[in-house]
Amino acid sequence: MKRIIQKSALVVSALALASATTFGALSAAPAGAQSSSGQVTVGDNYFKPGEIDVTAGTKVTWTNKGKIIHSVTPNKGKLFGTKALSRGKKYSYTFKKPGTYAYYCTFHGSPGSGQHGTIVVTAAPTTTTTGLLGQKSG
Repeated sequence: MKRIIQKSALVVSALALASATTFGALSAAPAGAQSSSGQVTVGDNYFKPGEIDVTAGTKVTWTNKGKIIHSVTPNKGKLFGTKALSRGKKYSYTFKKPGTYAYYCTFHGSPGSGQHGTIVVTAAPTTTTTGLLGQKSG
């Protein structure tokens, strides 16, 4: 019985390691993107990082650390954004659906040029479990 438990523990450990390696590779940021915890610094004429990769359900917060007013305006639609973000103020939005969300500052940019940025939202990873410990060894 002890030997079966040890073998089962080894199998579970190997599967956990393989899963962690596989999911880690899948969650890597695409080339040119910066992984982020959902924080964007708004400066005078820039968003930093300019592109971030987050998972669905992440709250992204823009903080104006510049000396002048800025906006966060989506290139398309009105899903998120703020018309005026004063010095020292923050604006947050939780991205729930996967997709690419481009935005810009209406005062200092336009879609794709000047002060602009992109949020890339990927699907949250799903977890699955297998009942290996409940199976009999042959």
